[in-house]
Amino acid sequence: MSACAGLLPNIGAEEGDQPVPHRAAAWAGAVAGLWQLLFAVDVRCVDGDCPPAAWPAAWGRRPGEAVFSWLASEGHLTAWLNTQAAAERAAAAGCSLAGPPCDVVRRVHDKAFAHEVACRESLLPRPLADLITVFDAASLRAPDAAVAAIRSALARWPRWAQRRFTLKPRWGCSGRGRVAGVEGRADGPDLRGALPRLADRGGALLEPWLDRSEDLSASLRIGREGEIVVLGTTRQCLAPSGLYRGQRGNVDSRGRVTSGSDHDEPLREAAVAVARAAFAAGFWGPCGLDAFAFRQGGQEVFRPVVEFNARFCLGTLAIGLVRRGLAAIVSDLSLRPGDLAAFHFGLDSPRDGWPAPGKNLVVYPLWRSGESLRTALVVAKDPRALDRVLGPPNAA
Repeated sequence: MSACAGLLPNIGAEEGDQPVPHRAAAWAGAVAGLWQLLFAVDVRCVDGDCPPAAWPAAWGRRPGEAVFSWLASEGHLTAWLNTQAAAERAAAAGCSLAGPPCDVVRRVHDKAFAHEVACRESLLPRPLADLITVFDAASLRAPDAAVAAIRSALARWPRWAQRRFTLKPRWGCSGRGRVAGVEGRADGPDLRGALPRLADRGGALLEPWLDRSEDLSASLRIGREGEIVVLGTTRQCLAPSGLYRGQRGNVDSRGRVTSGSDHDEPLREAAVAVARAAFAAGFWGPCGLDAFAFRQGGQEVFRPVVEFNARFCLGTLAIGLVRRGLAAIVSDLSLRPGDLAAFHFGLDSPRDGWPAPGKNLVVYPLWRSGESLRTALVVAKDPRALDRVLGPPNAA
């Protein structure tokens, strides 16, 4: 197979196209193998060292075509994230990189872009008004001036926000690279020592560390002519640190995926608004929006725009896998029009293992023998059943 018809799973390339840290290598390898299952059966990673994930026997023979028609990659190298290094890899193979130009991706994948759109579109919740500060790389390379600027910004915050805050890199993934602070103190050695690293990631955003009650994502695809399709919305299952664990949502007999959250419609509206802004900046292709709800002053507040991911997303991966298994899901759970099933895509099993399958609950294993992560898709006919057997999403 030509290298121009392959996949480049440069997962974590936000961190400089370097190999992911050793502790995350299994995670990235599992995602790469699952990602391949969304494409045509003959499409493989160009490096040849990341086999596709296991195809569940209950799903029957693997289809020859991609799960979405727009995933056809003939004649192109398809990267998880379009970076300059990925474009150079494609050029060396004598082909082009599928998707938008790398400089456009660099602009809209920047966390500052999402914040800019949220402010312009009045999508920043009132408790966060004037609390988020964007620092560019140059400003962080002068440590004394940067610490003074951070201290000045924190001094303007209300007391509740000063208790815990974070500096997060403008380019980063899965919560890595963030620096925590407490009680408005800006001159700790950890924060000062992190400034050069944050500068290397394009700068940082200073914002309060919030008590999240629900993490959500919207997965989209922007067409070359600007058409926007919301592929689905899901709840994210994250560790307190932000490390990704899985995705949860509802699916009907036609394959429509929704989060089941009370915030689903505002999330969809915000996702389309940010996607329109991204297209206006020259972006097209698969993408996603992260959002969350948080508690403040005894109230739950929804923050519909946190990060815009100008690349393939784990939500898109989960939705694609649900679509791959839809015929089996409908049959195994006897779904009829109007029914909703709940699914949980987990990158690894809970501490006590996956639940035993039953009449109204099925487990589709996606891991190969010998792999350290036991990835699976669990689907239940009663949406409340997953909470009973796996706990709520933020405890998954």
